[in-house]
Amino acid sequence: MAAEPYPALVVPAAGKHSATIIFVHGLGDSGHGWKAAAETLGQNPSLQHIKWILPHAHSRPVTISNGKEIPAWFDICLNALKGSEEQHEHVKVTPSGNLQKVACNGFEDREGILQSVQIVNDIIKQEVESGLGADRIVLGGFSQGGALSLLTGLTTEYKLGGVIALSALLHLQKEFKDMITQHAPSLPIFWAHGDVDSLAPTKLVEQSIGFLTSFGISRLEQEELGKPGIAFVIYAGLGHSSSQDELRDMGEFMSRVVPVDSV
Repeated sequence: MAAEPYPALVVPAAGKHSATIIFVHGLGDSGHGWKAAAETLGQNPSLQHIKWILPHAHSRPVTISNGKEIPAWFDICLNALKGSEEQHEHVKVTPSGNLQKVACNGFEDREGILQSVQIVNDIIKQEVESGLGADRIVLGGFSQGGALSLLTGLTTEYKLGGVIALSALLHLQKEFKDMITQHAPSLPIFWAHGDVDSLAPTKLVEQSIGFLTSFGISRLEQEELGKPGIAFVIYAGLGHSSSQDELRDMGEFMSRVVPVDSV
């Protein structure tokens, strides 16, 4: 018996479907938050063969929001997000509605991250079992979703068409060497970031990229977008959000890694 599909908004291809992008939203959002971008990009003649799957995260208590339940792919701590392990306090909302101060040393929610990586892998599997080649699938995401797309794309058994990471960092670096697959260096990656992103500072993204190059993954120039390796593009004046220029480049990347005329 086939597994039930994970809850997601599906934006059908405007033309004949021959490729899929699984795009994962960020903290506090849902797949609906990226519907307009999917529909706009889907009108591009070079992208009308692409179906969009926009999964929805379940709500869970999130430390960065004082323990309130919001849609999230994993728990996250502000200090960990900024690369700090210094002890600090959070105000947590208890089940009874009271406020409680709790100490935090900065952490990564390993269990939550790996559970969500499995969710993305399951969506990939369902697309492949429907008859689509894995190389015709692109993973993408913003913030938490970008982090999941990076980690999944570099560790999945499937050799994908490409990965898009917007305003994202690489998590689980301490165990990454045991997770990365042999085909990771051949994966095209579009990694986009704003130069005034205060939630995920550029220096931490640069650290993530430097870490990945130590595994034989090339760092590319923007002109090499769509080739194996990381094309890292910085957008002036952009904070922890997306922009029209970024979405334009994202569309160009997609048209190169899963072109309409390859099937």
